[in-house]
Amino acid sequence: MKLEKRRLTSEASPQSATSLDGISNNDFAAIVPVISGQIGGRDTSIVSAKALHKALGVGNDFSTWIKLRIEEYGFVLGTDYVVFDSSDFRNQSANFEQKASSWVTKRGGDRRSKDYGLSLGMAKEAAMVERNDQGRAVRRYFIQCEEALSRSVPEIAAQYRRQLKARIGAANLFKPMCAALDTARAEQGKQTLPRHYSNESNMIARIVLGGLTAKQWAQVSGIAGEPRDSMTAEQLEHLTYLESTNITMIDMGMAYDQRKAELIRLSQRWLAKRLGANHA
Repeated sequence: MKLEKRRLTSEASPQSATSLDGISNNDFAAIVPVISGQIGGRDTSIVSAKALHKALGVGNDFSTWIKLRIEEYGFVLGTDYVVFDSSDFRNQSANFEQKASSWVTKRGGDRRSKDYGLSLGMAKEAAMVERNDQGRAVRRYFIQCEEALSRSVPEIAAQYRRQLKARIGAANLFKPMCAALDTARAEQGKQTLPRHYSNESNMIARIVLGGLTAKQWAQVSGIAGEPRDSMTAEQLEHLTYLESTNITMIDMGMAYDQRKAELIRLSQRWLAKRLGANHA
């Protein structure tokens, strides 16, 4: 993962103390810098977990604290955070490691310091759950960073909103598709098994993802966690369109092979329309 030098808030001289009483946003930028980077191939804002731990005044040591938070709240490597060498964040110029299992420390030699690059959302949640003045202050700072991004780079903020809307849309249609399949098969006197749901999901994913299931696409792309969380807004919108259409065709009593052929045809039409709109 590459980090850029651009910050969302103005720079200030580093502060020796971590007391948060009465400090300005410029001071926060030095204590807990928020910089641009990537997690799971997606552009996002990154926060050093070590810097956050220090600012929050947590009683536990850093390693214990971060591991507990990841386990307790189900944060996902490659989706919510990445693992890297502490010096990389200070230099803001290295490829971060996204597989914790590949981290190696040399005994008796040059010992590297392990840090975590947190998404702004994960950092904000980690600050909130501390339930102290530091946590509330840092959380407000992160919210202000998000607002600054929205004002200074509105096209990126719009992209995030589109991504969120598409992700919710795709999530909202999976259960209705399964319910439609249940009803259609019940009318035929057939039982619906887990593999039948998987077949529907995989069929649509292969159309959207160039012949790969969502799981296969994530593996090829080096993505951890839920594949849909790392799909582009266009991929999710494409998926949503096909899921919605598939529900209608299931309700009409169309067989699997019929629906598959028709979804492929409609997919090509959908893509052609999008391509034409982008060149208009």
